Amino acid sequence: MLGISGVFEYMTDNLRLLLEKIDFEVANKICEIRIRRNQPLILVIRNTSYFLDESGDVYDCPAHNIVYVDSDEFDKLFLRLCDYSLYSNSENLKNGFITLSNGARVGVSASAVYDNGKMISVKDITSLNIRIPRESVNCSSGVLNFLYTNAFPSIIVAGRANSGKTTLLRDISRGLSSGFNNRYVKVAIIDERNEFAAKHGTENNMNVGINTDVLTSFSKSTGIDIATRVLSPELIVCDEISTDAEVESIIQSFSSGIKFALSVHCADYNDLINKSIIKKLLFTKEFSYIILLDNYTYKPEIIDATEVYGEIFGTYGNCFVNNRFGHLNF
Repeated sequence: MLGISGVFEYMTDNLRLLLEKIDFEVANKICEIRIRRNQPLILVIRNTSYFLDESGDVYDCPAHNIVYVDSDEFDKLFLRLCDYSLYSNSENLKNGFITLSNGARVGVSASAVYDNGKMISVKDITSLNIRIPRESVNCSSGVLNFLYTNAFPSIIVAGRANSGKTTLLRDISRGLSSGFNNRYVKVAIIDERNEFAAKHGTENNMNVGINTDVLTSFSKSTGIDIATRVLSPELIVCDEISTDAEVESIIQSFSSGIKFALSVHCADYNDLINKSIIKKLLFTKEFSYIILLDNYTYKPEIIDATEVYGEIFGTYGNCFVNNRFGHLNF
């Protein structure tokens, strides 16, 4: 089950009963549940932190009877989120997260354990950040109609955390591989943290399209290389590009004629033109558009990549696209 109700299933009995008291409309706006050992439970709604009291009401400052999570309750919750198997989650925990079977990602704050200079595990878990996964079918319809009706561009989706980057990319994959414009595009998703497909065993819990292959838990650079060699995709989808190795794998795939739809973390347009990873991606001259997402409206702002290229490098050089649309909102 997706959304906030799906996350309730993983909570301890005590916490689930408290969370189920929250007003339905308020609960459906929750983006994160932040739980710290011996500290108040915090709900994040539209990038604002709220406190929960024992009656299910939320406040923007601590109230008299706000909910605290003691150490015993915290440990019970952590084991439940790990499905009572720390071993099966050990690799993800070393990378600071675990992924639930419904696609929810849980950020984990802990102390690293090293042996001969190599990180081997974590200990002393102190906080958990549960991000609520949501599937929004057809949320990409405006983007698909504008960008993909008469062309097949490579795009970058940029935005802050919780701005909807993964949700938008997932729906783009679903649409393009499921017959948009009477074409069934071969899509490969590199799902490093299992957030796109929410794969549980052999089943995908989220709709990523009928002509989509999913590589789960591979690093992005490795997954891109594998998809390029053996899956013959027309489009590769991946999120949160941040390293030189990932950019190099993308460049190699471009040489095979593959297109990309990917995301990067970005606060706003000013951050966009100053971010080094954006510079490296645009320098390939393979990307046609950047879709900038707003945290509060979740509306995509489509920007011609030549505009950003010009801001960064001072010239449009060889334009990636014939027409310069600049900013366009849906």
